[in-house]
Order: sequence, then C-alpha cells, then structure tokens
Amino acid sequence: MTYEELKREMARQKEEMTAKERMEAYNRGEEVDYQPYTLQASDPAMADIFGFTTTQFGTDFEVKSEVIRRKKEEFGLDSFNVGLGLKTIGGALGSVLKAPEHGIDYVEHHVLQDYKEFDRLELTDPYTNPVLYRILESAKRLKDRFPDISMTTSVAGPLSTAIAVRPVDLVLKDTIKHPEMLHKLLDLVVDCSLKWFEAFHNEFGAVGTNFSDPVTCMDVISKKQFDIFSLPYMKKLIDGTNAIMGSRPGAHICGKTSPIWSDLADAGLFSFSIDNCEDLETAKQMVGDRMRIAGNVPPVDVMREGSIDDVIASCIECMKKCGDNPAGYILNTGCQLPIGTPKANVEAFIYAARKYGRGARMGRLPKGLEDA
Repeated sequence: MTYEELKREMARQKEEMTAKERMEAYNRGEEVDYQPYTLQASDPAMADIFGFTTTQFGTDFEVKSEVIRRKKEEFGLDSFNVGLGLKTIGGALGSVLKAPEHGIDYVEHHVLQDYKEFDRLELTDPYTNPVLYRILESAKRLKDRFPDISMTTSVAGPLSTAIAVRPVDLVLKDTIKHPEMLHKLLDLVVDCSLKWFEAFHNEFGAVGTNFSDPVTCMDVISKKQFDIFSLPYMKKLIDGTNAIMGSRPGAHICGKTSPIWSDLADAGLFSFSIDNCEDLETAKQMVGDRMRIAGNVPPVDVMREGSIDDVIASCIECMKKCGDNPAGYILNTGCQLPIGTPKANVEAFIYAARKYGRGARMGRLPKGLEDA
C-alpha cells in the first residue's frame, strides 16, 4: 500500500467512540468500534515526528503541550503520561543525569558507589525534592491545559530504579556479595516510587499507573535473582499502588520474560506489555485469564524500518494471536517506539487497529479480522 492509498483509506474510517468511551466499554465486556491500542513510551518518537528534539519536549512546556495536542488530533492517542523515567528517582537521590539534545538520558555519575554512603540517602518527597517537584508542577499545568484528556503516571520498577542509584555491575554483584544492603536499597527506591504515587493522588485523584523494569528480564538476571531481589519489591509496589490509587498498575519489561509470567500474574499485576521477542499466543495460554496483555509489534524492525504493509501485517498477526485474550488485549508495540519512526508507519498502525480490529470485545477476536 502506498502512503497516498493509506491516507485515502484512513479518510473513510469513522470513529464511533472516544478513546475514553472505547476503553470504558471494553472494560465492561462490551463490543467497541475497534481494538484499543497504544504505542509504548511514544513521546520521544512523537516529538521527533512533529519536528522537536527530546530536550525541547522535556524542558519546554509549550512544546510538550503541542505534542500532546497533535498526538490526539493526528493519531487518536487521547491520553498523556506525566511520570518518572527509568533514571528520575536516581537523579532525585543525587545521581548526575545527562541528556543529549535529541536522545535518551543516561546516568553520568551514580550517587551510591559505596554502601558506606547509604545512610546519606533520604526518602524523596515530591513536594520538596527539586527534581520531582518540577515534574509535579508540570503535571498540574498540563492538566489545566488539557482537562478533558486522561492523564496517567508511572515510575521505574525496583531493580531498574536501583541501577540509577548504583551502577548496574555493582548491583548485580550485590546479589551475592552484599544482599542485605541491596534489599535496603530496593526497599528505599520502592518507598520513593510510592511517595510519588501518593503525591500524584493527592493532586489529581485516582489515575492509571504503570511501571517499566527492563533490568528484571531473564536476559539480565536469573530466575533465582528475580525471586529474591525483584519479585518481593514488585509485589510491594503493586500492593502499595493499589492501596493508594484503588487500582493495580500495568507493567512493561523488555526482553525474555516468559519464565516469570505466572509470578507477575500471582503478584496481582493488572496488565503486562510483552516484548516482541516473546509470543503473544503463548502468553495468552499461560496467563491470559488472569492478566491483560499488551503488545507486541516489533518497534525497530517493523515500526521504524518496515514498510506500511509490514506494519499492517504485524498488527493483524498480533490481534489474531491475542485479540481474544480472556482478560483483554491492547494492541501495542513490543517496546518503546523508537526515535526515527516514520509518521506513515504510525498511521498504518492506527489504520490496522481500526480496520482489522473492528468490533473488538474482551475475550473474542475482533470482527474486522474476517477481512484479513
């Protein structure tokens, strides 16, 4: 399909529901106009598509507002997230963060090089910590600017937050050499995350939440390390979030995760975004009755490097595999939407959700797949 053909086809598509109406009806088990969809951590890529750098998006309120507005108008992404990135709590605790003009931030210097310095770390307060306070104030301004658009918030998972405080090689060694101190560090960073959710609830009431924890994948740690150093703190984060917000969070973990799917469902995770290296149908069979599944169009090979037809075919494949998930399914990318993704491929993703996801309902394949 050419881009001109795609635009003509999309012009014929009519939305019958708003994103909020669609999601509420889908959650009630009703048939909706088409498959609910999202794009994983899309803000950097969206800023790029609209002609802005990631630094402009992160620091300029008007640029951020423009990206939110155009995401809704051009792509139907009727929500925005104001949360903490993978390294934010590390920065709030004293790590030095750096960000290129157009790219992803990184830790230049970790605050906790030696556990002798651990007692200097203090539980972060979003109302007094300068790093967190700026983000909270930005959320207030954005909600005033966009009162009718749903706002969510997020944090990093326990282990991924820990490596923003202490270098990843030392954290992995800590699992053997300093397990007691690593437990203390993980307790602290989860408490910091929950303090953020408490402040957000105080300002905005109950909102949707999620966390990303790439370090927890089985490509980085073992199942034994997961059981001891990740799962208990994920459970603490999930239970604490539910106590604050009245709902359980969703999560995304990059890489291989199938050995821990049952553990995540047992821990009470509401939804799980699965990397494209794993199989949606297998996930549905293993945990689909206990956990909503999202995924998993390949972000690089398909969304950034593929053709319009590649994107459409991948979306169809994902919906065929998991569109009838008993606990529900969200069409999504397998990981963060990469900077450099063409606008045409984002539009192809949406076109496929609308056409082939037509007549979606929880636990049943979309009627639109009959046309595939």
